[in-house]
Amino acid sequence: MKTIQLTAPQRNEIQQRRRHAENRRIYQRLSAVLWSDAGRSREEIAELVGVSTRQVGQWFRIFRNKGLVPLCTLHYRGDPGRLRPAQIEQLKQQIAQGAFHTAEQVRTWVHDTLGVSYSSTGIKELLHRIGASYHKVSGFFWKADITKQKQFVRKYRRHKREAGPKTRRYFVDACHPVWGLDLLYSCWLLVGQRFYVGVGNGRKRLNILGAYCPDDHDYVDLRLTKENITGEQFVKLLEKLRAKHPDTEKFLLYLDNAKYYSKPCVKEWLAAHPEFRLVPLPAYSPNLNLIERLWKFLRKKALSRWHKTFEGMQAAVGDVLDRLDEYRDELATLMTERFAIVEVEQAVA
Repeated sequence: MKTIQLTAPQRNEIQQRRRHAENRRIYQRLSAVLWSDAGRSREEIAELVGVSTRQVGQWFRIFRNKGLVPLCTLHYRGDPGRLRPAQIEQLKQQIAQGAFHTAEQVRTWVHDTLGVSYSSTGIKELLHRIGASYHKVSGFFWKADITKQKQFVRKYRRHKREAGPKTRRYFVDACHPVWGLDLLYSCWLLVGQRFYVGVGNGRKRLNILGAYCPDDHDYVDLRLTKENITGEQFVKLLEKLRAKHPDTEKFLLYLDNAKYYSKPCVKEWLAAHPEFRLVPLPAYSPNLNLIERLWKFLRKKALSRWHKTFEGMQAAVGDVLDRLDEYRDELATLMTERFAIVEVEQAVA
């Protein structure tokens, strides 16, 4: 493989340009040339910069054949053919439908449909210029009934308007952190580095049944390590709510359609305590259960790191749920009573 050999004036000029480079990619290109002159291989340079050896070779060819100015000019060759405004709109319509999973698919579509050729790098630059970005799609339950979701939101708002000083409203749901699973997360690492986290066999699980009040951010829960969540456990949660707020005359509990909420023991207890009213959420509508956001927050704070023991995981969970007041600022923007209702005609395959 050919290396770059610089004269003293060339080296000084490149060093000066690199020192004042405001664009990271130009800084990388200039560094690659200097490192090659210093005797580093293409493989070493590619690893240092975080690109492929093929990309490094392309930079060297530009420098040898065109000179320093083209090397410092991004896309110095220009696009083989600029898209017209109407073509850009056509491309944006395709992007909005989720039609492309990779930039290469976009490049092929642009070439085959619009008759314009782009390089792999050029098509990515084009996508950024027209306001496209690469991120995960948002999932939704396609069986959810949009009409029933809207009806629930109207009912919920009415409850909020009519709630008196002795009415308390809670969202109820269960969360099941499993020790050793779901711990593979993303983080920034050095190029070429691997960071290992331990995973378990998934046999130890913490069952949490919680209730969250959007009015004053009150939180009550049961945490079970050996028992499953049952109708009897749900009754215990109701008793904890009643004991904590003995002067409350009306409890409104918004919850999903889990079977344990309708067990005979629950019905018997509710008959003896008419101040409690269960308000079911529409089926397939976790987006309407506010406490789901709290579980997501819990996973982010306590479960996105490795815990060597099940007890360590329990402690991390408790450290978050028992000290929610310390996260008040974060929760203030997360636990709002704004509900997203997904209106989608057809899911894209």
